[in-house]
Amino acid sequence: MSILEFNRVEKEYRLGETRVRALRGVDLSVDKGEFIAVLGASGSGKTTLLNLAGAIDDPTGGAVLVNGQTVANLSDDAKAELRSRTIGYIFQTFNLVSVLTALENVMLALQIRGGRIADIRNEAARRLDEVGLADFMHHRPDKLSGGQRQRVAIARALVTNPLLVLADEPTANLDHETAQSIIDLMKELNEKDGVTFLFSTHDQRLISQVKRVVRIDDGKIVTEMKTAN
Repeated sequence: MSILEFNRVEKEYRLGETRVRALRGVDLSVDKGEFIAVLGASGSGKTTLLNLAGAIDDPTGGAVLVNGQTVANLSDDAKAELRSRTIGYIFQTFNLVSVLTALENVMLALQIRGGRIADIRNEAARRLDEVGLADFMHHRPDKLSGGQRQRVAIARALVTNPLLVLADEPTANLDHETAQSIIDLMKELNEKDGVTFLFSTHDQRLISQVKRVVRIDDGKIVTEMKTAN
């Protein structure tokens, strides 16, 4: 069953008098439990695709469906609910709140949904421990390395137990050991818990581990290939 569908999706932006066609009639179906990478040069439409899948933006034409719901038909509150309960997003630039500790950043994703603060704190701490940051949970982002901040971002994306995780260059600028540990963690969550992962990446270390590769060029999907993984 598909958790994500793109049906003839178009996306245009206006930059002054210039019209930019970021996506041009994209068709894509992602089944539950898949582990997929989207490849393409800078400006090819990868991040736009992820933003539409994450209900951060709406298409200009066509339809994006997440877990059977047409995203553009949802109210702002319903989109927020979809993001908080169904989708985890790992941003390339981390998007951590600078005045909050690692623990507080991860807790924030759960506090939006409500619940007992003690339960929220325990679950956030568990996720940080899972990504190897048990000793750094009370550090603010400016006291963490790039790799540690990325781990916080991953813990925040996973703490809500999403069905779909969208990851924009999740291993970019990480050393080999850190990147491999993060890839191993995401693979384990995919295989053990059935979490669906859709990556935008140039990292061959990650590409070599996915089960399907989708290549996008100038806003169009040009090839799709299943791997031997």
